[in-house]
Amino acid sequence: MATILLVDDDVMLTRVLFTILRGAGHTPLVANTAEDGLSMAMGEKPDLLLLDVMVPNMGGWAVCEQVRRFSQVPIIFLTALGNAENVVKGLELGGDDYIVKPFDEMVLLARVKAHLRRTETAVSRSDVFVFSGGDLLVDLPGHLVEAYGATVDLTPREFELLAYLAQNAGRVVTAQDLVREAWGMEDEAAVDNLKPYIHYLRRKLEKDSTSPRWVTTVRGIGYRLDTD
Repeated sequence: MATILLVDDDVMLTRVLFTILRGAGHTPLVANTAEDGLSMAMGEKPDLLLLDVMVPNMGGWAVCEQVRRFSQVPIIFLTALGNAENVVKGLELGGDDYIVKPFDEMVLLARVKAHLRRTETAVSRSDVFVFSGGDLLVDLPGHLVEAYGATVDLTPREFELLAYLAQNAGRVVTAQDLVREAWGMEDEAAVDNLKPYIHYLRRKLEKDSTSPRWVTTVRGIGYRLDTD
């Protein structure tokens, strides 16, 4: 079943939720502050978040915004703030659902099940890649790249290279395969043009392009996108 992160400062409630979720076959994790919740979301990579709006210290709104910078994990707000403005705000910030306390146990489990089911296909065939604990994000459908929390402006050719490397992260890709699969080219001129594009890509992604963290050269073979 799923790993579900509870972020709420109500200790009694988290104990109840822990029992409910574990009884349904899930693995619950608990954080009682926003900062701990954000850290666990990055480190534990849960399948779903149950998030209180008023959790200290930075608050649930900020947690949602930060999580959305590195993950598309389903987020269900579970809060006493039930007015329409708060519901709208939660959804606009990237929340997937909004349940007002007090809640019915069966309704909560049904909502959790629905969101997990909806993401099963996406998880098995993801088009959004998150590496290095969220420091690098490559969103293929959105044509979006973020490095260290900042949006990176890539040319179409640079993006195509990074997209193919992301799809093969951790594997060495030959220069010939890279230009063929990313650019649809097979001639030697395309292979010769690859090096400057790799250089441009590193300059935009890396803090130090002379000692790249992600786009690394495997001498005599090709390139690899490292994920640590």
